[in-house]
Amino acid sequence: MMQDNLNGHLPQHESWKYILKVIEDETIFFKTKLAHILSNDFEKSYLHHLEIFQHRFLKMDEQVALLRHEVRELEEVLQKNNLAAIHPESIALLEKTMGAKIDGLRQSFDTVAADFRIYLRQPFS
Repeated sequence: MMQDNLNGHLPQHESWKYILKVIEDETIFFKTKLAHILSNDFEKSYLHHLEIFQHRFLKMDEQVALLRHEVRELEEVLQKNNLAAIHPESIALLEKTMGAKIDGLRQSFDTVAADFRIYLRQPFS
Protein backbone atom coordinates (compact mmCIF):
# COMPACT_ATOMS: atom_id res chain seq x y z
CA MET A 1 0.00 0.00 0.00
CA MET A 2 1.24 3.48 -0.80
CA GLN A 3 3.07 4.25 2.44
CA ASP A 4 0.05 3.41 4.59
CA ASN A 5 -2.11 5.54 2.29
CA LEU A 6 0.23 8.46 3.06
CA ASN A 7 -0.78 8.18 6.68
CA GLY A 8 -4.39 9.09 5.93
CA HIS A 9 -3.67 12.11 3.75
CA LEU A 10 -5.09 10.75 0.49
CA PRO A 11 -8.74 10.62 1.65
CA GLN A 12 -8.57 14.38 2.29
CA HIS A 13 -6.97 14.95 -1.09
CA GLU A 14 -9.63 12.82 -2.79
CA SER A 15 -12.27 14.93 -1.06
CA TRP A 16 -10.67 18.10 -2.42
CA LYS A 17 -10.55 16.61 -5.93
CA TYR A 18 -14.23 15.72 -5.66
CA ILE A 19 -15.16 19.25 -4.56
CA LEU A 20 -13.16 20.72 -7.45
CA LYS A 21 -14.87 18.35 -9.90
CA VAL A 22 -18.32 19.30 -8.62
CA ILE A 23 -17.51 23.02 -8.93
CA GLU A 24 -16.11 22.43 -12.42
CA ASP A 25 -19.23 20.51 -13.49
CA GLU A 26 -21.59 23.13 -12.05
CA THR A 27 -19.63 25.92 -13.73
CA ILE A 28 -19.93 24.07 -17.07
CA PHE A 29 -23.67 23.79 -16.48
CA PHE A 30 -23.96 27.54 -15.85
CA LYS A 31 -21.77 28.41 -18.85
CA THR A 32 -23.97 26.20 -21.04
CA LYS A 33 -27.07 27.95 -19.71
CA LEU A 34 -25.41 31.31 -20.38
CA ALA A 35 -24.47 30.26 -23.94
CA HIS A 36 -28.08 29.20 -24.53
CA ILE A 37 -29.33 32.61 -23.38
CA LEU A 38 -26.80 34.38 -25.58
CA SER A 39 -27.77 32.28 -28.61
CA ASN A 40 -31.42 33.32 -28.34
CA ASP A 41 -33.06 36.68 -28.61
CA PHE A 42 -32.76 38.61 -25.41
CA GLU A 43 -32.98 42.19 -24.31
CA LYS A 44 -29.63 43.73 -25.28
CA SER A 45 -29.60 45.81 -22.10
CA TYR A 46 -28.89 42.54 -20.25
CA LEU A 47 -25.70 41.90 -22.21
CA HIS A 48 -23.49 43.74 -19.72
CA HIS A 49 -24.69 41.59 -16.81
CA LEU A 50 -24.35 38.40 -18.85
CA GLU A 51 -20.77 39.34 -19.75
CA ILE A 52 -20.01 39.84 -16.07
CA PHE A 53 -21.33 36.36 -15.28
CA GLN A 54 -19.29 34.92 -18.15
CA HIS A 55 -16.18 36.56 -16.71
CA ARG A 56 -16.96 35.24 -13.23
CA PHE A 57 -17.39 31.71 -14.59
CA LEU A 58 -14.10 31.91 -16.48
CA LYS A 59 -12.36 33.09 -13.31
CA MET A 60 -13.90 30.14 -11.47
CA ASP A 61 -12.46 27.81 -14.14
CA GLU A 62 -9.02 29.35 -13.61
CA GLN A 63 -9.23 28.93 -9.85
CA VAL A 64 -10.34 25.30 -10.16
CA ALA A 65 -7.45 24.54 -12.52
CA LEU A 66 -4.96 26.24 -10.20
CA LEU A 67 -6.17 24.40 -7.10
CA ARG A 68 -6.30 21.08 -8.94
CA HIS A 69 -2.63 21.64 -9.83
CA GLU A 70 -1.76 22.58 -6.24
CA VAL A 71 -3.48 19.46 -4.87
CA ARG A 72 -1.55 17.32 -7.35
CA GLU A 73 1.73 18.99 -6.35
CA LEU A 74 1.01 18.42 -2.66
CA GLU A 75 0.31 14.75 -3.33
CA GLU A 76 3.56 14.44 -5.27
CA VAL A 77 5.53 16.01 -2.43
CA LEU A 78 4.01 13.60 0.05
CA GLN A 79 4.54 10.60 -2.23
CA LYS A 80 8.14 11.37 -3.20
CA ASN A 81 9.41 12.26 0.23
CA ASN A 82 9.74 9.98 3.16
CA LEU A 83 6.88 11.10 5.39
CA ALA A 84 9.05 10.41 8.43
CA ALA A 85 11.47 13.07 7.17
CA ILE A 86 8.71 15.67 6.80
CA HIS A 87 7.63 17.34 9.99
CA PRO A 88 3.98 16.57 10.73
CA GLU A 89 3.50 20.26 11.50
CA SER A 90 4.63 21.12 7.95
CA ILE A 91 2.20 18.66 6.43
CA ALA A 92 -0.59 19.91 8.67
CA LEU A 93 0.14 23.52 7.69
CA LEU A 94 0.19 22.69 3.97
CA GLU A 95 -3.08 20.80 4.26
CA LYS A 96 -4.70 23.48 6.40
CA THR A 97 -3.73 26.09 3.81
CA MET A 98 -5.06 23.95 0.96
CA GLY A 99 -8.27 23.28 2.87
CA ALA A 100 -8.75 27.01 3.38
CA LYS A 101 -8.23 27.64 -0.35
CA ILE A 102 -10.75 24.94 -1.26
CA ASP A 103 -13.27 26.34 1.24
CA GLY A 104 -12.74 29.85 -0.14
CA LEU A 105 -13.32 28.62 -3.68
CA ARG A 106 -16.45 26.77 -2.60
CA GLN A 107 -17.80 29.92 -0.95
CA SER A 108 -16.97 31.99 -4.05
CA PHE A 109 -18.70 29.46 -6.25
CA ASP A 110 -21.78 29.39 -4.01
CA THR A 111 -22.00 33.18 -4.29
CA VAL A 112 -21.64 33.19 -8.08
CA ALA A 113 -24.15 30.36 -8.44
CA ALA A 114 -26.70 32.07 -6.19
CA ASP A 115 -26.24 35.40 -8.00
CA PHE A 116 -26.71 33.74 -11.39
CA ARG A 117 -29.82 31.82 -10.30
CA ILE A 118 -31.37 35.01 -8.93
CA TYR A 119 -30.47 36.90 -12.10
CA LEU A 120 -32.00 34.20 -14.29
CA ARG A 121 -35.32 34.47 -12.45
CA GLN A 122 -35.64 38.13 -13.32
CA PRO A 123 -35.36 38.67 -17.08
CA PHE A 124 -35.34 35.11 -18.36
CA SER A 125 -38.13 33.39 -16.46
